[in-house]
Amino acid sequence: MPHTISRVRNHVKSKSQLLDLESWAEVLKFYAQAMHVAIALTDSEGGLMGICHNPQPIWSLAREARPDWGARCIFCLQGETGEDCTVAADARRTGSVSLAHDLAGFAHLAIPLASGDWYFGTLLAGQVFDRFPEPLAVERVATEFGLSEQRLWSIARQQVPVSRSNLEVYGSLLLTLGQALLEQRYSAILKRKLFVSDAELQASNRELEAANAHLLVKVAELSKSNGEKSVLLQEVHHRVNNNLQVIASLLRMQAESFGDNRLADALRTSQLRIESMALIHAQLYDAEDLRQVDFADYSTRLAENLLVSYGVDRERIAFSENMGELKLSVDQAIPAGLILGELISNAIKYAFPGQRRGSIRIQGGRTEGGSGEQRIELAVCDDGVGIPGPAQAVRRGSSRGLQIVTILCGQLHATLEQTVGCGEPGPGAIFRISFPDKTPREAVPAKSRAGGHLPRD
Repeated sequence: MPHTISRVRNHVKSKSQLLDLESWAEVLKFYAQAMHVAIALTDSEGGLMGICHNPQPIWSLAREARPDWGARCIFCLQGETGEDCTVAADARRTGSVSLAHDLAGFAHLAIPLASGDWYFGTLLAGQVFDRFPEPLAVERVATEFGLSEQRLWSIARQQVPVSRSNLEVYGSLLLTLGQALLEQRYSAILKRKLFVSDAELQASNRELEAANAHLLVKVAELSKSNGEKSVLLQEVHHRVNNNLQVIASLLRMQAESFGDNRLADALRTSQLRIESMALIHAQLYDAEDLRQVDFADYSTRLAENLLVSYGVDRERIAFSENMGELKLSVDQAIPAGLILGELISNAIKYAFPGQRRGSIRIQGGRTEGGSGEQRIELAVCDDGVGIPGPAQAVRRGSSRGLQIVTILCGQLHATLEQTVGCGEPGPGAIFRISFPDKTPREAVPAKSRAGGHLPRD
């Protein structure tokens, strides 16, 4: 730490002046959210100062279930029979970043804040897995705190592990950030004390500027670290795609063992749905922007896969696409892709019975709603036999495909419309969905202007 902090005792009456919560809270909150870790600040006696920023879900659930265990460690999950957490004491004793694991297998870092023999406090960061979660560890936490093992395991599986090397980088950056914040806080105190002397005030300002410059360097390093996290996220998409492809292959093999019957058809349908989700992750693996999916390219590839999977004669049923450039967020692309897959499958299976000829067309783009709201519209059109009568529509209205489309439309806050009149040689059918450009957090039931039923499938 710069030599200015070594003179801190001459100007600061108490350690609490340097660990002022108002000065630290905003920076720690930003770092915790940017790095997707939890962070807490403790004083020299180990007491929590302020709150734990960005606490992880399992920690929050355990804290709510057993608020009394906080006396053993404010940051870790330690059981009644386990040893007390010593990571903060180890960091103070060694004067360096210390790493520990708790009952759930979470990794935690302790970063000492000190100048010479004057110890100010500790930064605690972590509540993340540095390897894939272990079922036994999750079971121990559920038993210790009286929580649902199934719920904890579901949450644990959604957390992306942070490698040990990345944890070490986070600790090093946080150590530097903590030192810079101490220096910045000290500069502010020095500035107030020396305001009567112009020369000393200018010196204090230079120290403050140096501290700010140091923080800018740390921000640049954090940006670089975010780039590394993007690479990790890309690898996650790759692994998800591989796993979904394995599941799809298993379903296909199981379907083939049953022969041509209803159970085999149900397995093949599930296989195609899984492949449609895998296609999203395969596309993101090769994408430059991991936040968005090129939905026009995805739609074409999805339709081609379905046509091949159903063994469609391309001379008998033609396919076309008119979508232009359309990019959707991952949260929008997955349900929209599943809906599109259901509607295309619906047209392939029911619009052209026997040897009937025709065509299937998909369309999409952005439009402006009545209130000026930007919306996404997607449509699947065919010129087949058209929509059946009301009796058939009611019977097929309870199909699994319709249930899936209705649920997914709810996730997108979408409307579903079905009409006729796509063109010759048959009456044809048009299925159109429309949803806001930005998907809302809370899904609502889909609205169907044609009575809420898909007539086919």
